Amino acid sequence: MEAKLLGASSPFSEGDNLILDPDLYDADTFDFPDPGLLTEKNELSFMEPSQFLPLFTSSQWWQTRTPSARARQLWLLLRAGLHDIVEKEKKAELRVARLTHGLEPLRRLEVAAGLRSVAQDPVGRRFVVLDCAGLLHLHREDGWAQEKLPAPVALTGLVAVLGPLGTVGRFVGWGPAGLAILGPNFNLLWLSEPGVGLALGCEPTCCLPVPDQGLLLVAQMGGSLVLWKFRSGGRRLVLRGSPLQPPPSPVGELKRLALGPAPPNEAPRCFAAYGSAVLTFNLQAWALVDVRRDLHKTTISDLAYCKEVEAMVTASRDSTVKVWEADWQIRMVFVGHTGPVTALAVLPNTTLVLSASHDGTLRTWDLQAAAQVGEVALCSWGQDALSGRVRHLLAPMGPGWPVLSLCTSSVELWRVRELYSPLAQLPAPVLHLQVAPPLPALVYPPLPTRLVCACADGSVCLLSAATGRTVSALLLEPDDCAAAVAYCLPREALWLLTRAGHLVRANAARCPMLVLHRVCPLPPPAPQPCCLHLYSHLADPSSAFTSWEIVRQHRGELHRSTMAWAWKDKNRYLPVVGHTDGALSVLEWVSSKTVFHTVAHSPGPVTAIASTWNSIVSSGGDLTVKMWRVFPYAEESLSLLRTFSCCHPVVTLCVLGKRVTVGFEDPDSATYGLVQFSLGDSQRFDHRPQDDPMDHITGLCCCPSLRLYACSSLDCTIRIWTAENRLLRLLQLNGAPQALAFCNNSGDLVLALGSRLCLVSHRLYLPTSYLVKKLCWKAPDMVDDPPLPVTSQESLTSAQLQRLANLHGAASLRSNGRPAQPSGGPHPALLGQQLGCVPPP
Repeated sequence: MEAKLLGASSPFSEGDNLILDPDLYDADTFDFPDPGLLTEKNELSFMEPSQFLPLFTSSQWWQTRTPSARARQLWLLLRAGLHDIVEKEKKAELRVARLTHGLEPLRRLEVAAGLRSVAQDPVGRRFVVLDCAGLLHLHREDGWAQEKLPAPVALTGLVAVLGPLGTVGRFVGWGPAGLAILGPNFNLLWLSEPGVGLALGCEPTCCLPVPDQGLLLVAQMGGSLVLWKFRSGGRRLVLRGSPLQPPPSPVGELKRLALGPAPPNEAPRCFAAYGSAVLTFNLQAWALVDVRRDLHKTTISDLAYCKEVEAMVTASRDSTVKVWEADWQIRMVFVGHTGPVTALAVLPNTTLVLSASHDGTLRTWDLQAAAQVGEVALCSWGQDALSGRVRHLLAPMGPGWPVLSLCTSSVELWRVRELYSPLAQLPAPVLHLQVAPPLPALVYPPLPTRLVCACADGSVCLLSAATGRTVSALLLEPDDCAAAVAYCLPREALWLLTRAGHLVRANAARCPMLVLHRVCPLPPPAPQPCCLHLYSHLADPSSAFTSWEIVRQHRGELHRSTMAWAWKDKNRYLPVVGHTDGALSVLEWVSSKTVFHTVAHSPGPVTAIASTWNSIVSSGGDLTVKMWRVFPYAEESLSLLRTFSCCHPVVTLCVLGKRVTVGFEDPDSATYGLVQFSLGDSQRFDHRPQDDPMDHITGLCCCPSLRLYACSSLDCTIRIWTAENRLLRLLQLNGAPQALAFCNNSGDLVLALGSRLCLVSHRLYLPTSYLVKKLCWKAPDMVDDPPLPVTSQESLTSAQLQRLANLHGAASLRSNGRPAQPSGGPHPALLGQQLGCVPPP
């Protein structure tokens, strides 16, 4: 067999997450961290060491040197060569690289004699290819060939037996002679007797082991199904019952078999595709118990059961993929394919389903999101469309295993790459996402890092960034959906600007949060608030932790004794509001009344506000970006310092050091881009136009410790930028992120995909030079941030209790490993016990 590698010449083609963009920057123009290699004085530097080695050994100078001097020169030669290699690797890593979430082509194995079957052996971490010449080709799980040997008996198919049952009899094969059991070394352990369980002309077509029950299902030509029982620890098979003959059908053949869950107090079941129908068999009673006809317009080509959503999935030659409830009521239909769907597979422990079609695509469907989340071309290796048609899909047997697609004369391996992992499940799609306290966190003792999530159902959730658990929540109605959110962690205060222009202040030290007051806007045509930002001036960072402890202890209700301490606090937190007439307002802390008002971007509204340690940056409809000096202790809080002009409307801002990154877009001209301005000398920094996002920018954030930016877009990408405004990484997702934020100084990213929060680890995208730099930092202290106990249950309605229970019930997905299943929820009378506010009876 011949293995064809994809991009084997790339330094990242095998065993690495990076795929270099063919259109790269000039390698000499990168600004990368220097690892600090030492140089010695009065030493020769050799740019091409291999050219000088023959010169050294043949010259008179070399002959007159002592052995120690020769050794030193050779060492300098070797060190210079290693330095060149390290520099080349560093430059290669800092080129633009594209990372994809989902399937990526890994390798294609040619089967010259034709492919019959493939058996995956997780115990031996290998898979076995049976070709039409009767040879067994052994490959490692990543596709590299190990050995080739002849089959001990004529076989047309092979399947592996999992679990303890496969310790001795690892494989079951079938062919003209019947069934055969093979050991781990492919030695013949047992062969069925002629005529036993095999009618004349009824050769087996496929087998399905049931290791938990010690059974083997065998489908035969002509449509009959036979049940065998393993005996002697898997060394032999005995016939159990008589063959079952399904009802007459024009097709007359069982195409595929799949196991389903056993209903409560019932026997396990098996499902079989039979024309356009699905047959259900009771394995304990060995009887046909159900026939569901006309599930598709044409023949069902494959079926599989998804345990995560408890649904059966079927694929058909009518180009559809259908999802069925337990009672065979249709749940959803996927109609993205434009040709017959020939194979189906469910990724283990996920809600993702893969389908292959004659249209030349391999698509990924998310049963929970009810949408297509991925698509790759089956002709990635350049073969013709006819030979690239997939007959069968094999799901990964474990972590690190690839997906196998079986064609007529080849086996294609697809790597399953996960750029992000689930962190939390929220009750509604996330509209806004923030991290508190803002990075970098200069407070010591450290405050807990929290995620502020404003959802489409009107709720605002505070989650622990480390665990994903819900700490507290503000339960508002959908009419109060957030347009902007500002959260002060040291004071446990949250401001919410609704889309209707209402400014809500809540006490975040309680669960659920308590609304303290609501400021309604003036009726039109008066200017309306449209932007909200919190400026933090930490003159005494150590007192921020003390303030947080006091506020938490009193649950946000400061008495006279604590109010006196609050007045002595040197830290200041200024809520800043932007208006539709272009004005900026600074609010008073307690009452949210305006204490300072200035015209900033008239005519036109304020579109975005960001801040540094001593300044505020704002943008508006007048196509300008303005920098304001902040005087946190004065009544006139803002003073204009500098103005930048833009060519397009600005939608988001992010400040890193002395540079501000501006995200602008003009949908009418399909213009979306990022530009940097220097706050010191007003210099502008641009990048290549082809590196800009292709759709609306949904998030822009920075990691000051690593000097990196990140932006998300509706084009299903996350772009990582250096502080010099150069594209470093392009993360291709399988969905459009609605929000994005760095959650720690290490570079971990949190993104919102619908109602899910997902985590992107910094190890997946950071170059080695950045990882080495991070190793020199002190590990951050972990702060325990448990959920707040529920208070004032008597004042909550049953609907609010139900929403709060659902929030706490949708626990951290990082610990669960899978999303929480939707349910109707418990009875309201039991909610108090579930939330920990009422002791059990």
